[in-house]
Amino acid sequence: MAEKKQQFSRKGKRGSEHPARQPDEREIIWGIHPLLAALSDAPGRINEITVLKGKTGRKIQQIIDLARSKGIRVRFRAEFHLPGSGQNHQGVYARISAISTLNLDQLLFRLKTRKNPILLALDSIQDPHNLGAVGRSASAAGVAGLIVNKDRSAPLGGTAAKISAGALSGLNVCRVTNLATTLKRLKKEGFWIFGAAAEEERSLFQTDFSGPLCLVMGGEAKGIRPLVREQCDMLVSIPMHGSLDSLNVSAATAVILFEIVRQRSC
Repeated sequence: MAEKKQQFSRKGKRGSEHPARQPDEREIIWGIHPLLAALSDAPGRINEITVLKGKTGRKIQQIIDLARSKGIRVRFRAEFHLPGSGQNHQGVYARISAISTLNLDQLLFRLKTRKNPILLALDSIQDPHNLGAVGRSASAAGVAGLIVNKDRSAPLGGTAAKISAGALSGLNVCRVTNLATTLKRLKKEGFWIFGAAAEEERSLFQTDFSGPLCLVMGGEAKGIRPLVREQCDMLVSIPMHGSLDSLNVSAATAVILFEIVRQRSC
């Protein structure tokens, strides 16, 4: 699962240097708030926690105490380096199992008691920063389920978890092989499918978002793919002023989600 990258060293039984595996972004989360959220919402996913020696503070101690109370191993290191550059790990990271995900049947079962649920489907969002920011907005907007591609999708790893401030661990995340087929199934279950497309004339502010729905957001470069677009009942855009003609996918997702929330709160 994890690639071998820059390695720590440690003493073997005979005093020789043996490499310790460097954490891989695909299997860790870092930062105080993401760890506290994971310890609260999904402690079973955490294999062990590593704390920088000498790192103190109320939140760090809270993490240590919570981990020990749940039987999670806590290790202390004099130094560590996390994948990527400039990561603000705040002196703590956790080695985790993959984020727990659902299949479509499991997601629909969880939605049986929800009235007019909002789903969010991401078509080929490949930047983990965008995925994390989208997850944070989805959680704040009360999205009932986040649907992502098994392929063509950013990893549900440390970067996405950090940017989401732990929100991803609290969402119903559904991974699917074929998004177009998934949307077709959702329509049969009574969901309306709305796709975001910057070139469309229909404004989201002129669109009725009542009832159970799924919002589809396309990838950073090409937007919603043609076969996925065909399954959308309606395409909507965000009115733009000035020289810009589009927003970053995470910003656009937040705008549309909170227009849906605004309509439903009126």
